[in-house]
Amino acid sequence: MEQNMAKSIGRAKLVKKARIERAWPQRQLADAAKVNLRTIQRLERDGTASFETLMAVAGAFDIDVKELTPTSKERKKSKPSKKVHLLPRLTSGMDLAAIIRGADLFQVERDEADDKRAQDAMISILELLKGDIVRWHDADLTGKLKIEFELSQEIKGLEQHGFYLFGVNRNIPRAGGKPKERLSMCTIYMSHSQSPKIVRDKSSNMVIPALLTEVAS
Repeated sequence: MEQNMAKSIGRAKLVKKARIERAWPQRQLADAAKVNLRTIQRLERDGTASFETLMAVAGAFDIDVKELTPTSKERKKSKPSKKVHLLPRLTSGMDLAAIIRGADLFQVERDEADDKRAQDAMISILELLKGDIVRWHDADLTGKLKIEFELSQEIKGLEQHGFYLFGVNRNIPRAGGKPKERLSMCTIYMSHSQSPKIVRDKSSNMVIPALLTEVAS
């Protein structure tokens, strides 16, 4: 029988805050963590949960379980490092070009996949996209338009295989740089189309919450 941890209002607030930052209803968190809805309701009410439940919730949030029960020292350390961003879905090469245009740095992220074949497919596709992004930056106007068309075809192919592409371009400070020195960071994220993490924003656009670093190394 699983042993429940002691009640903790602080833990309850942390879980609720992390869920709201991702625009998830309680049901979606329960589905993502593969636990009962009442388990999430109890966890957000008074912090009561087994360690197994906390591990499952942390996995759904894609964070370390320690972040759901931090000491005051750990909380101070983790505050400035990362923030949840809602990345909009990219449906065409033009969408992708819009976020890579002028980017100083770019990174690619993906959901974890239980099926190794799916995982390998995502890695291969992201490597191809990275190559196209490099080509796009070096191309002239005509070349850029051709690459955008190719990217549109790749995105359509992705969707036929059950994957969606999301992305965002942010200005973030450089670590150790001057106070006003900022870099443009393009982040591309691939997720399975049936992922319970995918939500709708206030304008009903499809977005996915992702924990992104706030400082460029």
